[in-house]
Amino acid sequence: MNSTMSSEDLDNDIRIQQVQQTAPDAVQFYITEEPFNNDPYDIIQQKVAAFQPIQSKDDSRCDQASKDGGKKFEDKKQIKCMRSVGTYVIQQIGRKILSGDMNLTKISFPIKAMIAKSALEKNLQSTIFFPLYINRAVQTLDFMEQLKLVITATIATFHINLSFHKPLNPILGETVEGFLSDGTKLYAEQISHHPPVSQFYGVGRDNSYKYFGNYWYEASAGLNSITLKNKGKRTIIFNGGQRIDYNFAYELYSGTIMGSMKVETLGVATYQTNKGMTATLKFGKVKRKATDYFEGTINMGQQELCKIFGTYMGYIEFDGVRYWDHRHMQPHQVTIKPPFLPSDAQLRGDYTNLASLDIDRAQIEKENLENLQRHDAKLRTKFKEIRRKKEEKKKLQDHD
Repeated sequence: MNSTMSSEDLDNDIRIQQVQQTAPDAVQFYITEEPFNNDPYDIIQQKVAAFQPIQSKDDSRCDQASKDGGKKFEDKKQIKCMRSVGTYVIQQIGRKILSGDMNLTKISFPIKAMIAKSALEKNLQSTIFFPLYINRAVQTLDFMEQLKLVITATIATFHINLSFHKPLNPILGETVEGFLSDGTKLYAEQISHHPPVSQFYGVGRDNSYKYFGNYWYEASAGLNSITLKNKGKRTIIFNGGQRIDYNFAYELYSGTIMGSMKVETLGVATYQTNKGMTATLKFGKVKRKATDYFEGTINMGQQELCKIFGTYMGYIEFDGVRYWDHRHMQPHQVTIKPPFLPSDAQLRGDYTNLASLDIDRAQIEKENLENLQRHDAKLRTKFKEIRRKKEEKKKLQDHD
């Protein structure tokens, strides 16, 4: 089935649309469901068993690929809205730099250019190709084949998940639960305020594999761009004994003020197994190719086992054998469960008001949550100081 996204910029399993606010030329974003693959378990298993490398050899990239590389963003009304927000954010950045505070993750982003979706939900969307590739990896005892399939499952998501649409920042203790139609259960929780760290955990049907780790971002701004450095580590463990730890490269959002607006993944991603194999992928450095192309190798120590080549906007090949092609592999839907815990992201006031298109109320609720977080952070700092003094006093008493 053709999985090429439409000309509209899809954000995982949602379609971003636009409506006019009462203010002239203001754009508000809202979301509706986009039907991704939602096959039942038995159908998925049939596809997994029948999986074969793709015979295509052409150099194909999806429609949203920018000529020079990365994923382009062309909706003029949304660009106008985000650039107006960008001007406001740059003013905040300037104030923080002048004050000596270089931590740009603390900058508040106006809710009018955000989507009613928590960043925790977006994190779970990184599993949209797991039902095919990770279940295939479960069925093989070939450790290098497992590594190839994990690389494919994680890189193939980029052309969908890379987006200018900003989700809501999770608050400390916030949670999300979801699942895939193959039986995989997914969980995420915000475990730190500053730095803002998110923890995630997933388990395949019948405990066939475990997927877990954490992530956070370091942000820096240029004159016409924003760079996000992906931090943390992701891990997949298979029942057969192989463990694969991996990280991602950084993201460059350019055209934030003028020119063409696009987002790219650049730098280096590494995959390390407990079986001695290492894979290294270098993005944006392939000669005479757009910046979304990458190349790399799988090695056992100093010995090269396999070459890797492709573009996250089109296809992935190992020694010339194509494992993923945007025209043939359809992503699977991640279903977010209805709220069960009081900490569920879907119960946030800014989330619910943004989803119902009440932007003014959503902004108020967002500011209330941010003020509450700051207050709680001060209380934690105060408590730590009180505890430190008590411990020092006790040490002195014990010494006497």
